[in-house]
Amino acid sequence: MTLRQTAEAWLQQTLGRGITFREGQWEAISALVEGRQRTLVVQRTGWGKSLVYFMATRLLRQQRAGTTLLVSPLLSLMRNQIQAAQQWGLRADSINSSNHDDHGAITRDLLSGKLDLLLISPERLGNERFQSEVWPQLRNKVGLMVIDEAHCISDWGHDFRPNYRRIMHILDDLPKGTPVLGTTATANDRVVSDVSAILGATMNIQRGPLTRDSLRLYTYSDPMDHATRLTLLSHLMRTIPGSGIIYCTTTRDCQLVADWLQSQGVDARAYYADIESDGSETRVELEQALLKNQLKALVASVALGMGFDKPDLSFVVHYQQPGNIISYYQQIGRAGRNIDEAHIILMHGPGDEDIQQHFIDTAFPQPKQIESTIQTLEKQGTLKQTELQRSVNANKSTLEKILTHLEVEHIIDRTGEGYRLLDANARPDYDRWNMVTQLRKHELEQMRAYIHHDGCLMRFIAEALDDPTNVKPCGRCKNCRKSQSRFQPDPQAVEAARRYMREGRPLLIEPRKRWPSGLPGMQRTIIEQANQVGYALCGYYDTGWSAQVKQGRLNTNRYSDELVQQSAAVLQEHFAALDSPPRWVTAIPSLRRPALVPDFAQRLAAALGLPFRITLQHIKQHPEQATMRNSYQQVLNVYNVFKVQGDVSGAPVLLVDDIADSKWTLTVAGALLRKNGSGLVYPFALATSNAD
Repeated sequence: MTLRQTAEAWLQQTLGRGITFREGQWEAISALVEGRQRTLVVQRTGWGKSLVYFMATRLLRQQRAGTTLLVSPLLSLMRNQIQAAQQWGLRADSINSSNHDDHGAITRDLLSGKLDLLLISPERLGNERFQSEVWPQLRNKVGLMVIDEAHCISDWGHDFRPNYRRIMHILDDLPKGTPVLGTTATANDRVVSDVSAILGATMNIQRGPLTRDSLRLYTYSDPMDHATRLTLLSHLMRTIPGSGIIYCTTTRDCQLVADWLQSQGVDARAYYADIESDGSETRVELEQALLKNQLKALVASVALGMGFDKPDLSFVVHYQQPGNIISYYQQIGRAGRNIDEAHIILMHGPGDEDIQQHFIDTAFPQPKQIESTIQTLEKQGTLKQTELQRSVNANKSTLEKILTHLEVEHIIDRTGEGYRLLDANARPDYDRWNMVTQLRKHELEQMRAYIHHDGCLMRFIAEALDDPTNVKPCGRCKNCRKSQSRFQPDPQAVEAARRYMREGRPLLIEPRKRWPSGLPGMQRTIIEQANQVGYALCGYYDTGWSAQVKQGRLNTNRYSDELVQQSAAVLQEHFAALDSPPRWVTAIPSLRRPALVPDFAQRLAAALGLPFRITLQHIKQHPEQATMRNSYQQVLNVYNVFKVQGDVSGAPVLLVDDIADSKWTLTVAGALLRKNGSGLVYPFALATSNAD
């Protein structure tokens, strides 16, 4: 049998009699197995890119080649790929953050040649143990290197990840002639060119058409507020058959939408990156429930995206406007893979673009943060990340991003003692960062144009992705069919949704238990008399009450009576469960807005039937706490700016602020009240910004 005949026999054993390779699949497999080439495959979602590397792995292993090393960006994608690999008769496993206890056994199997396929994240390539103990033994045993979602390598790509750049150094370390495969569905001409340059100048590039016949695209051109969108979602979930995904931009919106749909009798669950930390179901359990059609929908963040494969997924709804066409195509590509028709629906409304603009503005670290990091390492020598936070005004995630950029560009390196400066004169390519940022803004405008486009929507997407074929109108989208939604929201249903958003679930303000280490003059880090668990009425960037909070803070300089009444209702319910509820109320003072919070706190105290006292005095101005990016900087900013005046009594107190940016202001003020003789301190804020 020829190699292709062998492959076709395996194909039919796995997928069924009569199945043949799609156009381009065997060509890619042959380039890897027979040509040992570096190959980039750009094909539509659902085309079968994973089939290429599974089949190539099986053929190469038959030829006694080493293990395939597959770099994959998401845990959910890894889990899906491991299951699929097993169907192809491959022994596959993964080294990742969720299976730490198994790393030793998996590594032994890997180095002894027992694994056909190892999946790792790009972050694992930078892991010190992997670099020092695993890679030196593995590098000569790699039979095939696969970079899934290869667009992540390019900072022009919609989902650039600095850790993907570590792959460049791994490629340089591979023995000559090791085949390399990059796969993606979401790469336009610019990204293809960039990825090709990174993966190798002699890249074999294979591109196919990107249109999907099964997708029925529909956009709601008119903006809708959140209450109207929730009402429409309820209607859609009752009328669209099958199961699917509803994409939301933020974790809080995932929770809100899922809870709303459940209240309407729809079996929907929230899905986001850290859902396990909430003590609810795991992501694996939620994925399996959707795969088995045990749910109507997962209300998901982008954590459920690349590579999630459910052949009969019948709808994808976007509750909010995505940031660009490329990521939108990636997400809608989850649907309609093995069914004739899947419904793709896009809503949008006020605030959606503000969220996307925030993502654009924070995609790259600020140059002043980069400069601060380099200068600190130059002056102080090797430092750990926690030590760098004392000098660099960046939160944990941003500092990690800074260090990753500098490390992959060889401006710093990481040792057992911390991060060390290699080249004090080197800098990232800020001009390229600025150009990418401008491109992101253009892509956001392109997304807006798609929503209001009056021609074929599938053709718009294909042209935005530089589809190499001559794309004809699809004949299935909203505009090709000249269809208009007949849905007219019931005003009473919309008002019910609006009330639901406002009732919502108050946010807990968990007490800080320790001061950041290294504070000047601070001998102990334990906060001996910490605050009690507190509450915030809403998130500052959430739906519901946040609009009134912003109105009072930014426009009227007075919080509404409605906010007072709702806050009192939330607190009264909370107080009923306490053994020692607050007996009086005080407020966090401000030199910038001296009347705003005390006025609100005094009216809140009256609604609660408690006395109000001004006991905290703001003695010196300082930068706004929202500009401080990590705990060390935040505590230092407010540590000596308050003093206690007057009687604080020994009774429990409700400590009121309007916006809790870091929770450290409440912590510092609460500790000061306790030190001066108050009882237990219960914090309350109108809104939390969810900052570190």
